[in-house]
Amino acid sequence: MPISGSTIQRHTARMAGALALGVALAQAAVPTGDVAGTMPEDYLPALKAILETAFQRSPQLIAADLERVLAEARIDGADSARLPSVGGNLNFSTNQTAISSNTDSQTRDSGLFYNIGVTQPLFHWRALKNQSDSARINLLIARKSYDLAVRELGVVLRRSYLALIVEKARLRAAAEGLRLLRNDVAVTAEKKERGTASLGALEGEKLRLREAQLDYDRAAAEADANRRRFARLAGLAELNEAAIPDEIPRPAFSPDLAAALTAAVLRDGAKSTLEYEIYDLRVRDAMLRHAIERVRLYPKFYASAGFSLENSTNVNANVVNQQGIQRRTASVFAQWSIFDGFATRGAIREALANKRTQQRRLEVETAAIMQNVQALERSLRLDVEQLALVEIRHGIAIEGGKVIAREVGFGNLPKGDVDRAQVAILQTEARSQESRATLLGRWSEFVALAVSDPMWKNPSARHAVEK
Repeated sequence: MPISGSTIQRHTARMAGALALGVALAQAAVPTGDVAGTMPEDYLPALKAILETAFQRSPQLIAADLERVLAEARIDGADSARLPSVGGNLNFSTNQTAISSNTDSQTRDSGLFYNIGVTQPLFHWRALKNQSDSARINLLIARKSYDLAVRELGVVLRRSYLALIVEKARLRAAAEGLRLLRNDVAVTAEKKERGTASLGALEGEKLRLREAQLDYDRAAAEADANRRRFARLAGLAELNEAAIPDEIPRPAFSPDLAAALTAAVLRDGAKSTLEYEIYDLRVRDAMLRHAIERVRLYPKFYASAGFSLENSTNVNANVVNQQGIQRRTASVFAQWSIFDGFATRGAIREALANKRTQQRRLEVETAAIMQNVQALERSLRLDVEQLALVEIRHGIAIEGGKVIAREVGFGNLPKGDVDRAQVAILQTEARSQESRATLLGRWSEFVALAVSDPMWKNPSARHAVEK
């Protein structure tokens, strides 16, 4: 049975549709990145409580939240121009009037006089609506800026907390080295007493001890200052040294997860990031400002109504008559500023330049975000390799210490070599902690940029762009 051309076309269309559906499902099957269990606070539970406190008490976030509150308050001011304005005055007066050539014709009118009026803007070429929309866009910018401040604070706190653990490990190694130097000084002093060591050798050992003590004291003072800075940044009253863990658990890194997160950011052109949303809103605000300035010299239409009780004076020949008159008015009128000395032209040019500037910033920032995400992913892979090498060095130092301990037990090496081996183990352990901190800190920055802060309970998605 021959197959018609239309049948072939239908089958081809079905196959193309099935292929497109398969590609869509394959793309949907790619994990967008489940980062649960991979953040520093997942390895260090104490950090989670610190982050929760910081998101409520940090001075930086309090200042950012005040900006959001101010942006909310400005909406009322922007909307007020679209609502009716009501005004009036009230006075109690005595009015006495006479003809100048005949002062005997005086008349007097006393009492309470008043007027009240209502004015409603009717048509301003969408300028008032654009003004309200601009205020709401600025509120969204303030909210997203607050979310960005939360994200940046989380990254800084994680890195700082990990750095405190590394400093603690370094201080342990430095303290052990300092103890070893004290033993060397004691041994040299004993040799000096027996006449087997010179005074210069003893003084040289003492100088080394003083230098090592200075380095240790400086490092200890810096660690204490860093703890205080961390506590102030996190909104804590204090952070004792005992609250800092002794070590960082070995982190697990998934290259596939990192690649999936990077691909997701690149696929949508970084539109899911907070930076893109903020700059995009600024572009929209600049466009509204340009539209507002373009109609500055257009006529503006209003409606008004009023009610008043006022004094009226009538003169008929030599007779003056005063009386109170009630007046009711209703009107539609226009105000038109025809020429303002080229001020509007300058404002339009400024608004247009600002719009182009914001559009350029959006393009530059988008490219920078995508480059930063890719650079962070590459750095993470290098950090993993660095951690593996450091762990090998640490293992070699541990095994070397065991060999030295056996040789000391056999009497082939002096006992001081065991202490030196222990110092070497502590130093490689400190480097291992530093590599782990680098990997976890960079991973937290990568996740915050590509996804959001997992600890933040009020993500930016909640503040969707208003219509």
